[in-house]
Amino acid sequence: MTSPTEAKYDFTSATFWFFKCVGRNPGGAFSIALWQVILYSVIFGAVLFLTLPAIESIIELAATNDDPDPAEIFAAAGTLLALSPIIVIVSIVASLMAQGAWMRLLTRNEVAGGIPFRLGADEGRLFLVNLCLIGIAIAAYIAAALFFALVVGVTMGINSAADGEVWAALVNGLIWFVAVVGFTVLAIIIAVRFAAGPALSVRQKGFRLFQSFAATKRIVGWLVLTYLVLILIALVGSMILSIVQQIAVMGGMMGAFAPLMGDLQSGADPDPEVVLAVLSEALSSPAVIIALCVMVLAQIIFQIVFEGLWHGVGAYVAVRHDGGDGPVETDLAAPAESVGAAPSEG
Repeated sequence: MTSPTEAKYDFTSATFWFFKCVGRNPGGAFSIALWQVILYSVIFGAVLFLTLPAIESIIELAATNDDPDPAEIFAAAGTLLALSPIIVIVSIVASLMAQGAWMRLLTRNEVAGGIPFRLGADEGRLFLVNLCLIGIAIAAYIAAALFFALVVGVTMGINSAADGEVWAALVNGLIWFVAVVGFTVLAIIIAVRFAAGPALSVRQKGFRLFQSFAATKRIVGWLVLTYLVLILIALVGSMILSIVQQIAVMGGMMGAFAPLMGDLQSGADPDPEVVLAVLSEALSSPAVIIALCVMVLAQIIFQIVFEGLWHGVGAYVAVRHDGGDGPVETDLAAPAESVGAAPSEG
C-alpha cells in the first residue's frame, strides 16, 4: 500500500499513544481491560485449582521424607507435566485475543461488541506476524552465536601469534568492544524496523510484516529513544509493583506462620510435620488467598498498561504511516465508473 504524506514524528504521542486511545474511547478500553482481567484471572484460577494438589503432594514428599524416591516425585508431578502443554496453548490463545482487541482499538479505534475478544482474521494475521518475529529472533540468536564464535577464533589466533604481548590484550579488548556494540546496535535497529509490523497488519487488514520498514523509515533514532523511555517506565513500575506484592505477601503469610515464629526466633529447627501443616493451612487461608488475588490483580493491571504502551508505539507508527486517524484504504483498485462506460460498437 502506498502511504500518504507522513506527519512529523511526535515523541509524546508515540510514547503515550495507548493513553491517547484510551482517552478517545474510554468505554471500549475499560471493556477490553475488564474482560482481560476476567480472562487471565479465570486462567490463573483454573491453573491453581488443577495444579495445587500436585504441588501439595510434592511439598509433602519433601517434608516427610529425608530422601524421597524420585519415582514418587515424578508421579506427583505427572499432573503438572500433563497440564503444561494445555496451559501453554491456552495462554497463547488468550494473549493473542487480548493483543488483537487492543490493536483494533489502537490502530482503528474499534472495539467489538459484547465480549471484545475474538479469534478471527486479525488474530490470524497477528499469529503469523508474531510467529515470523519469533523465527527472526531465533535466527538472530543463531547469527549471534556464529558471529561471536568467529570473534573468539580471531582473538585466540591473535593471542597465539602475539605470545603474551601486551598489545594483543589491547587489540582483543578493542575487537570485543566493537563486536558487542556493533552487533547490539544492529540488532536494535533491525528490531525497531519490524516494530510496526503487527499494528500495520491489523490497521490495513493484511499481512504487513515487511511493510514496517517503510513505516519506520527515517525515525529509527526516535523509536529507539521512545522504547528506552518505556523500558525506564517498566523498571520503575516493576519496583513499585514488587513493593506492593511484598507487602501483600508479608501481610498474608505472617498470620498464617505465627505458630512457627517461636521456633524461628529461638533458633530451633521446626518440626517438618508442623511446617507441612502450617503450609497447607496457609495455602487455603483467606489472608493468603486475598494476598494472592492482590498480587495477580496488580500484575495483570501492570501488564495491561505496559503492553498497551509498548504496542502503542507500533500502532502510532502505523497510523502515522497511513496519514492519521482517518479510514484506511486496503485496496488500490480504481472503481469501474472512474474510467467511464465501454464504447458501443458500430
